[in-house]
Amino acid sequence: MSKILTREEVASLEATRVHEIISNVMLADGFDLVCDLSKSKGVYLYDAREKKWYLDMFSFFASQGLGFNHPKMTEQDFLEKLTRAAVMKPSNSDIYTVEMAQFVATFNRVAFPDYGKHLFLISGGALAVENALKVAFDWKVQKNFERGYKEERGHKVLHFREAFHGRTGYTLSLTNTDPIKIRYFTKFDWPRVINPKITFPLEEHLDEVKKLEAQAIDEIYSAFKESPDDIAAILIEPIQCEGGDNHFRPEFLQKLRKIADENDAMLIFDEVQTGGGATGTMWGYEQLGVEPDIFAFGKK
Repeated sequence: MSKILTREEVASLEATRVHEIISNVMLADGFDLVCDLSKSKGVYLYDAREKKWYLDMFSFFASQGLGFNHPKMTEQDFLEKLTRAAVMKPSNSDIYTVEMAQFVATFNRVAFPDYGKHLFLISGGALAVENALKVAFDWKVQKNFERGYKEERGHKVLHFREAFHGRTGYTLSLTNTDPIKIRYFTKFDWPRVINPKITFPLEEHLDEVKKLEAQAIDEIYSAFKESPDDIAAILIEPIQCEGGDNHFRPEFLQKLRKIADENDAMLIFDEVQTGGGATGTMWGYEQLGVEPDIFAFGKK
């Protein structure tokens, strides 16, 4: 058992001991540096142990949309409000606050799409994706009951190769980047189709990409044929980020919209990585000429 530190020792802990302390009780295989949260600024991360500056191209898995210590994020009034919410941590689904209403009103003003009707807030990207799926399941099963089904049907999600949607619950059946991330965990056998990613420069590879799109569309139609009324949603990232910075032609995503409508399935975009202004618009899909039924976001 590792030595228990006193309060005084914890308060005066040096950066040189960070990895040692963490590794006593946890797997400490992260980056070999100690991020100074106070000194890091903008796009630069400061290593408190080696006294070095790094250009941050990681941004905590794309969650640092504004970089370190943005002036607006360090104003005293803002920090006081943020600290109050963090310390109290109200259960927002049941207990409402002025702070929550202010957030919802601000989000509605700066980020909510014109065609949007409903907002559901939850902590984290994977959970946002999972709750989007739950909406689709609920909708599809009820729709099937209206058609005359006597048992639940409509619990499958069509998704793509090289997708990353999280590492919890339902998302374990969808993520397929690094096999070790999902190995040995219970998963559903949901339809997975080829991802017709663009090879750049697109002009030189257009025919090749179109062939991949045609293959993907054939696989999608086959999946719907093999599982009639059982696919609740088509789920895709507008850009597959962890999967390798894989982009898709707008025409392909627009085709997904058409297929979803033809088969009474929801089109869901996972915007956890691409949302929040990361692509130049608030949401990545806004540049693609297609509107999803649901989009999931988080982290930023």
